[in-house]
Amino acid sequence: MKQTEPRRVDKFWLTLIERPAVFLVLVLIGLGMLPVAVWMDLRAISDASLRSQAVDLDQAIGKIRTYYAQNVIARVQQAPGDITPTHEYHETPGGIPIPATLSIELGEVIGGNDHNLQYRFVSDLPFMERGSHNLTPFEIKALNDFRQSRDPADLEIAYEGSIFDRKIQIASPVLMGEACVSCHNSHPESPKTDWKTGDVRGIQAITISQPIAANLWSFKYLLLYFGCAGAIGAAVTALQWHQATRFHRMNVNLEHANTEIAHLNKQLTSENLRLGAEIEVARQIQMMVLPTKDELGGIHELEIAAFMEPADEVGGDYYDVLQLDDKVKIGIGDVTGHGLESGVLMLMVQSIAVALQERGPSDPRQFLVALNSAICRNLKRTRTDKHLTLSFLDFEPNKVTLSGQHEELIILRDNGQCDIVDTVDLGFPIGLDEDIEPFIETRELAFGPGDLIILYTDGVTEAENPDGVLYGLDRLVACARRHAAPMAGRVLEGILADLKAHIDTQTVHDDITLMVIRHK
Repeated sequence: MKQTEPRRVDKFWLTLIERPAVFLVLVLIGLGMLPVAVWMDLRAISDASLRSQAVDLDQAIGKIRTYYAQNVIARVQQAPGDITPTHEYHETPGGIPIPATLSIELGEVIGGNDHNLQYRFVSDLPFMERGSHNLTPFEIKALNDFRQSRDPADLEIAYEGSIFDRKIQIASPVLMGEACVSCHNSHPESPKTDWKTGDVRGIQAITISQPIAANLWSFKYLLLYFGCAGAIGAAVTALQWHQATRFHRMNVNLEHANTEIAHLNKQLTSENLRLGAEIEVARQIQMMVLPTKDELGGIHELEIAAFMEPADEVGGDYYDVLQLDDKVKIGIGDVTGHGLESGVLMLMVQSIAVALQERGPSDPRQFLVALNSAICRNLKRTRTDKHLTLSFLDFEPNKVTLSGQHEELIILRDNGQCDIVDTVDLGFPIGLDEDIEPFIETRELAFGPGDLIILYTDGVTEAENPDGVLYGLDRLVACARRHAAPMAGRVLEGILADLKAHIDTQTVHDDITLMVIRHK
């Protein structure tokens, strides 16, 4: 599928190259859609502008009516004289319009001959001597909605028209006040006499129209821009057409080159498979030289559980359990980096340590000196700049001798006490210098029945969670305390489960090695 899709795309473009008229039509259609999109945006802007104008006008007229009622009618009613507020003020000497009549006639004045702005103050319950207001469907719906909500701040808004002519209708409720209720319930021409404060008497409706098409010439600069953009687009299209023809010729040449590349890729794939098989063999060899379960379980007075997981196919972590007669030596180390070179150095350390355990010096300091000397010679031969941290533990009845520089050693005592032993001053990185004897020191530690020793590489303490937080030594110690059990395997499983939960979906960047040693 991945190979057929590019061919279909090529076929499409070749078809266009062969039919320039079709390509030109497509370009013109694309350019024509731009003013359409702009026009739609202008329509949206027009709707927002009309709404803002209608709402402002509705609020202004409402405030005028309220001002008239409170500051004109109220003062007239309180003052002595012949001035009378009435809806029949035309026939009443000294009469002035009540607020409702003022609003009705204000609508006639505002609307007039202006078809773009209309104002109506209407009700479905007019006074008996007045004719019906001939409510529109919008006004009827607004009245019904307002009488259900009885919210004085409620608004009803509707839009009409086409893309060339827009109209907005907005209605707000007219609610009965205490003075209005008293007047209407006692007025002989009132359509009903059971009005209550807060009842919706009618609505105030405003309609604003905006014929967008009539103002088309107002966009003369935009139209001029579209014309220039079209001309530039046509020129760019011609240039692209010329470039497409050149690219077509280039693609023919690339097809021949791709055929040659595909042949080379096939050879490279075969080589990668061979290299992968060799790395797999190296990984299997590395795992084969690790201590077996039988070896770990056959140590007198010690119960050992171990785990190692390389970050790559071949890891650079080292651990081993060496036993000769009644002498037991356990080592743990970490080669810089990981991968094939680190794995090879780990195998060197393992083989040299086994040989020295059988034929070499028994003194822990001299053991490390001899091992470092052999490693340095091999590193010079292989021209590798790798080195490693390495510590050994020599076990004797109820005590252990620690030598070499590596991560901190954790001892959980049977009585609950926890000792953390720093190894920085006990050695020097192996393979970094030929003479490390002045740097090697040993330290004797009590190790009695029920005590636990935890060995690990920095792949454990420096493991990150998805937020980049390291697992850390404190978390490792707390987890070991929490999972302390009479079996080393249970402790190892508890720590690994907590470590895996911490890592979660984060990528593991370093080899992970963990050992738990329990004095039986």
